[in-house]
Amino acid sequence: MPCSVNPRARGAAYGSKWELHREIVPSVKARAQGAAVSWSRLLVLLFVVILAVPVFAPSSVDAASLKDQIAAAKDRQAALTQSIAKSERLVAQLQSDEAQTKRDLDQTTEDLKDIRTDQAAVKARIEKVQQRLKRIEARHAELVEEQRQTDFTLGLLEQELANGETDLKARREALGRRLAEAYRTENTTLLDQLFTAESFSDVLTDTSAYLSYGDQDAQLARQITQDQQALDSLRLLTTSTRLRTDQLRRETLDTQAKVMDLRVQLGQAKRALAKLEARTEKARERQEAQMRIIASNKKEALAVARKMVAQRNALRSKVQSLVASAQAKATARFGGGGGIRAGSGSGRLVWPANGSISQDYGCTGYYVNPPSGSCPHWHDGIDIAGAGGSRIVASASGVVAFAGWNPYEAVPAYIVIIAHGGGLSTLYAHMQPSGAVHAGSVVKRGQTIGYMGSTGNSTGNHLHWEVWAGADWSPVNPRAYM
Repeated sequence: MPCSVNPRARGAAYGSKWELHREIVPSVKARAQGAAVSWSRLLVLLFVVILAVPVFAPSSVDAASLKDQIAAAKDRQAALTQSIAKSERLVAQLQSDEAQTKRDLDQTTEDLKDIRTDQAAVKARIEKVQQRLKRIEARHAELVEEQRQTDFTLGLLEQELANGETDLKARREALGRRLAEAYRTENTTLLDQLFTAESFSDVLTDTSAYLSYGDQDAQLARQITQDQQALDSLRLLTTSTRLRTDQLRRETLDTQAKVMDLRVQLGQAKRALAKLEARTEKARERQEAQMRIIASNKKEALAVARKMVAQRNALRSKVQSLVASAQAKATARFGGGGGIRAGSGSGRLVWPANGSISQDYGCTGYYVNPPSGSCPHWHDGIDIAGAGGSRIVASASGVVAFAGWNPYEAVPAYIVIIAHGGGLSTLYAHMQPSGAVHAGSVVKRGQTIGYMGSTGNSTGNHLHWEVWAGADWSPVNPRAYM
């Protein structure tokens, strides 16, 4: 039931403060000078006035700095992603180079155990390994520096995220305090505020401000939620980045350990090659000493070389028909090349004897060898120095085309020529005249055909081994068939 209020009595209660606010609420003052006004009308008027009062923004922790931090953190995360990708590429390249280097060194180690090894090829491979190891070490240093930069950037990012969490916590606490104050005000009735306030203007101002808190606090809460989600997402990415960085660091350490092992293996290969080269050099020195007996000067050496060419051509003419006949039989029996296709390099010839290589195929420094093309001294085969009487075997299955003395040498050498079919033949010279095989014999790959000797113009016990291919049976590099 509405109550009447004497405006003069109410005016006496508020005194001069009521007079200070009559310009704010002129309609209320006019009604107070007249008849009695009900409390319900006063409350309606009060809410109308509240809606007309300007909204006062509440104080809060500024979100602009946090947004800047989140933006900076996202930029750092993008930079980290690029850095991680670069590190992964470097690790992949390192692992690939290491694997290839390991294969090359393993092959080199095996080759150095084999007397058949091509020392020039092994030496070239070792040089490539050394260059690759230098590249590996350079990439490893680049990888270490990249990971150092990644760790630094990751540390900055983690610090920025920690700062963002601190700022966000302060904003949440500020929002909590405001909500608590709003709750306290909400539980105080409007009549309580009206009768306890120092002025009616205070009631209008406070009530209007608190009513505006709802929308602003909801907006602030939404912003805090969005910022928290952004920080959580960055935190998750940062954690995964840290895990990947740690994994890359372990892979880098593993790479470093492997590089050290490869360095050790490379050193072992170089020492083994040096020993092999020393043995080969001794064999060459012995041959050169014998060559000086055969030809003491260049003039005599040139004459010897010309004589060797004439002797070889004469021997070829003599055995041409024999080799052709044996080739036909070998082709019919073995299908061609004793399982080795001429010029293909796809098959394997058996190494014919044990010992050290004293002279390889191709250009050589032995001055008694005849010239060929642009090379002043050319060697048509491979010389294998070994103990007298060492076993010599057929490089492939075939038919013996010739076995006996070379009749065109002043000091005859005992030789064996085997036709393997398909245009492929092999020659074995300076053998002992053991008579292990004879012309027309059918031999299997690896079968004994004679023994190492020093017959003919020889520089000591060794086997001179040639491989002939093609219609004219021209000497080719035996290693093409190994």
